[in-house]
Amino acid sequence: DAIRLAAAAGGALTLAGAGGGGSAQTADSDTVPMHRYDAHNSGVAPVSGPKEEVDDAWTFETEDRLTAQPVVSNGTVFQASEDSRIYAVSGDNGSEEWSAGTNQSLVRTPAVGNSVVYISTQTGRIIALSAANGSGEWSNSTGVDAPSAVTLTSDGIVFGETDKAADYIYNLDSATGEQQQRFEIPYALSFKLPVLAEERAYVYCQAESGGHVLAAHSLDDGDEVWRADLEGNRYDGLNSSSALAYASYDGGTIFVGDGPGVVEARDAASGDRSWQFTDLGNLNTVPTFADGTVYVATEEPALHALDASIGTEQWKQSLNGTPTSPVYADGALYFGADDNYVYAHGADGGEELWSFQTGDSVVAPPVVVEDRVYAASTDGILYALEEGSGVDAPDITGDGSPAGDPDGDGLYEDINGDGSFTAVDVQALFANLDSDAVQRNQELFDFNGDGQVDITDVQALFAMLDGGQ
Repeated sequence: DAIRLAAAAGGALTLAGAGGGGSAQTADSDTVPMHRYDAHNSGVAPVSGPKEEVDDAWTFETEDRLTAQPVVSNGTVFQASEDSRIYAVSGDNGSEEWSAGTNQSLVRTPAVGNSVVYISTQTGRIIALSAANGSGEWSNSTGVDAPSAVTLTSDGIVFGETDKAADYIYNLDSATGEQQQRFEIPYALSFKLPVLAEERAYVYCQAESGGHVLAAHSLDDGDEVWRADLEGNRYDGLNSSSALAYASYDGGTIFVGDGPGVVEARDAASGDRSWQFTDLGNLNTVPTFADGTVYVATEEPALHALDASIGTEQWKQSLNGTPTSPVYADGALYFGADDNYVYAHGADGGEELWSFQTGDSVVAPPVVVEDRVYAASTDGILYALEEGSGVDAPDITGDGSPAGDPDGDGLYEDINGDGSFTAVDVQALFANLDSDAVQRNQELFDFNGDGQVDITDVQALFAMLDGGQ
């Protein structure tokens, strides 16, 4: 259900959580509006993703590492990069629609809703950009050290921050960026993205005592509703992810993965512990609940499935690389890993369904829209993955030889398909520029990257040849 967030100045906000109503942007078959899909941090995609072997439908290259999850709205993928820019990329063909610079490395997942993209920076700014063209809507310099990723409400955005003096949860007006509410988490030394549900903000943090804490605060006035001590202490690593997720299961449950390898289920209303599962090794991921099972990725590396009712292990699957938090979609689990791969595993027994190799570690969870996976890699490339999406190269010249991609960059410079890139290929593109074979496969021959194929691409292809590429 939608929950109410009382604003400090004027009126109340309605938040649409996972499966909730209201006017806030929520995940659907073509939309991933925020970090891990929704305000509940669920990591559950309401779609079916690819379950057979995949290939890249397209790739999009930035100038630095990608460590933030992509978000998706209205056929556009929004990706923050450590090159200081946020990119809007066409979901159809991977062409750039726009990009906007921020003068600082971007590591937080953006959010998108109501035709606006929101991004938090490492120097305390929250920036709002037009989703259509990247123009600035507003910028709020909160003065804090490290704001979390933002969570969308119907007319506000909520985020947590760790300041040298104190830790707070903020709510800003989504239209203007003006502060509507701020309340302190007084006992916290640091905490991550708050989870919003049941008129409360749930936070996982390290307390001043050094112990690890899970707590609930009222969204009306910020008052603490309950606080629970977890197993972790000052000598244990804090889970570096947001660590917890809310599910409506059993009347409302918080699933939390504590850094020293402990997963707990706690009643969302009271904080009482329902069960605990230990000895999982270091945990830096968020549990994902779906269909009566809690899925946990660990640094062992392994993927675990726990019975959500009593916390017993259903199965365990060893992995090849340290995984991200998993995303669940229609009986499959999707995640990246530091062995450079993106994976899909079956949710029933953990068997591998497919894997796809990128050029470097994948440290942000992928996202799943209908029959497609978007994955960001630290090689600086955003990948669009689909079943059977390997390119069926067209025969441009009609002599029976399909065009070729001799350097593997996704552009098909070998127009006549003879296995080499020469001046003859430039001539062949010019002669067949308006053919169906070229115009129906523009992503293969868009050599100047402007989203279409015309005479300027012939010129760009010639320049590549002249430059020795």
